[in-house]
Amino acid sequence: DDIAIKKLFSPDKPKDNAVLNGDFEEGPWTFRNASLGVLLPTNLDEETSSLPGWIVESNRAVRFIDSYHFTVPQAKRAIELLSGKEGIISQMVETTPNKQYSLTFSLGHAGDSCKQPLAVMAYAGDQAQSFHYTPNANISFQTANLNFTAKAERTRVAFCSVYYNTRSDDQSSLCGPV
Repeated sequence: DDIAIKKLFSPDKPKDNAVLNGDFEEGPWTFRNASLGVLLPTNLDEETSSLPGWIVESNRAVRFIDSYHFTVPQAKRAIELLSGKEGIISQMVETTPNKQYSLTFSLGHAGDSCKQPLAVMAYAGDQAQSFHYTPNANISFQTANLNFTAKAERTRVAFCSVYYNTRSDDQSSLCGPV
């Protein structure tokens, strides 16, 4: 077994984006030879979460993956949502009451033989919508958008998988949308 200790830094708040660490580039240490990703622990608060800005607020883990072993939408890291609605990531973002916002994100597959269909449920304040990934030979990811009007100075945004997916090559390993 290998153990790594990494000091996590709270990323700077991006300009014109309320979501902190929205690209998931800041997260736990990943070993180059670890091809399974990193399961993130659940029910930790923002201060102790291994994914700065985000909370895994459920009783099931999500997987932190890298571009060396998986397909990711941009840069080098992403989150694979496992365990259906029991694997939720969320963040409280600063908002202005009665102002309209647009939550835009990428949705796709990790290139790990995950059986279709793949879908994400996105939540923003009192809005919720499911988004289905439609495979295309030319693209691994598609962009999705959830519009909402903030009701308070802080709004919860969250994501979970709609389905309980397994890999087609072994029928038992959990997988899900990225």
